Amino acid sequence: MTNVNVEPKVFNDVYIPHLDNMARTQIYYGGSASGKSVFLAQRAVFDVMKGDRNYLVVREVGRTIRGSVFAEIHRVINQWGLRSLFTINKSEMQIICTNGRQIIFAGLDDIEKLKSLVPAIGSLTDIWVEEATETKRNTVKQLYKRQRGGDNDVPKRLTMSFNPIMQSHWIYEEYFNTIG
Repeated sequence: MTNVNVEPKVFNDVYIPHLDNMARTQIYYGGSASGKSVFLAQRAVFDVMKGDRNYLVVREVGRTIRGSVFAEIHRVINQWGLRSLFTINKSEMQIICTNGRQIIFAGLDDIEKLKSLVPAIGSLTDIWVEEATETKRNTVKQLYKRQRGGDNDVPKRLTMSFNPIMQSHWIYEEYFNTIG
């Protein structure tokens, strides 16, 4: 565990109740200024520092990661003054905490590439699918399968974030449609 005091005021009050949310599937949606991606980036940094979680952060197209979620997590580390606690490898798209826990970034362009992806310590406890509406239903099901092994006392989480969607989208049908 990396002992760092993170003041609650750095988090948007709306999201503080979700900081320790351990539900298996989590969905965050809202408009472009709702703060969902900032919060999820903060939570990833916070969780990795605590020492029992590793993240895989994905988007449908790999080349879009560097300028979005990778940059957002990098920004959180800098804003919180934690640069000395992290190694940021831009070419490998990995962020490693001094405690050995990792945030790994990947595109879903080829889901087969993720089959053997494992962190250096522990297992992939968290998968964050940014802009999940770009992703296919079967791809998300495959991501659930990637979360295996590790400490049974550390819950696995798959988090999806996106802007509001049409009712015909598979995410709406799967997670919001209570009729049928």
